[in-house]
Amino acid sequence: MSKVLLLGASGYIGEAFSAELARRSHEAIPLSRANVNYTDFSVLQSYISDELGGIDFLINAAGYTGRTSIDECEIKKDATLRGNLLLPQMLSHLALVENFPWLQVGTGCLYQGDNGGIGYTEEDPPNFCFSSPPCNFYCGVKELAEQVLRADPRCYIARLRIPFDEFDEPHNYLTKLLTYEKVYVNRNTISHRGDFVRACMDLFEQEAPKGVYNITNPGSMDTREVVLLIQEILQLDREFDYWESDEEFYKFAKSPRSNCVLDTTKLERAGIHLRPLKEAISDSLMNWTPLKQ
Repeated sequence: MSKVLLLGASGYIGEAFSAELARRSHEAIPLSRANVNYTDFSVLQSYISDELGGIDFLINAAGYTGRTSIDECEIKKDATLRGNLLLPQMLSHLALVENFPWLQVGTGCLYQGDNGGIGYTEEDPPNFCFSSPPCNFYCGVKELAEQVLRADPRCYIARLRIPFDEFDEPHNYLTKLLTYEKVYVNRNTISHRGDFVRACMDLFEQEAPKGVYNITNPGSMDTREVVLLIQEILQLDREFDYWESDEEFYKFAKSPRSNCVLDTTKLERAGIHLRPLKEAISDSLMNWTPLKQ
């Protein structure tokens, strides 16, 4: 059993980490900024060394994504920078001083396209970032953080994309498709929330080499394919309306969106295998748990 400090435990991904840590019987320590200001280096260092007597692993699932969408990051740039760049930089320095391994929840939304049909690997230079515009502010900042953390020998960077699972919840991709007035058609690789956190913990427990990992369910799907599964499995008697073009969609959206396909070969070579994407989506829909009113 390891002593694991979890930042962002109350968030959408943090909740899944909390459940997985309990399932694996680790000593999970969820940390709230209301109790300890973990954005302050000296405060967090004192808490880890003096209060906890050290830790075995730290998971950073905290960050700023905007309350409604990443469009909000275009306005609240200071919060986006503090949560998604300055905090990871500080944690990297703290991991060096206190000598513990850690994991940063990153994003795979650093690319546009499918890389000629083969998907983007962890070594492909991002093409949806500040140095390769257009991009949105959120993804640009996350890419800057990844650049910094790649040099950290204690850090796993777990690239997450468009999370979903069987629990009806506003952050769930499937819930979004069910509630959008119009659906934006694109092709993506995406991440089952439970599969993602299990893969992250496997990296730590198996002492896999540190570095960047694309953690998405293998394969990619077009939005219309996902909607078809929703209609078939949930037996919905409704028609879905689609944006007719990018031009029409971007009259509504305030910032560019990443739509891309990632390659997961590196994760598989580390001995960590996720379910194929279509299987994960189908299983989530067959076990769909509606949001309690």
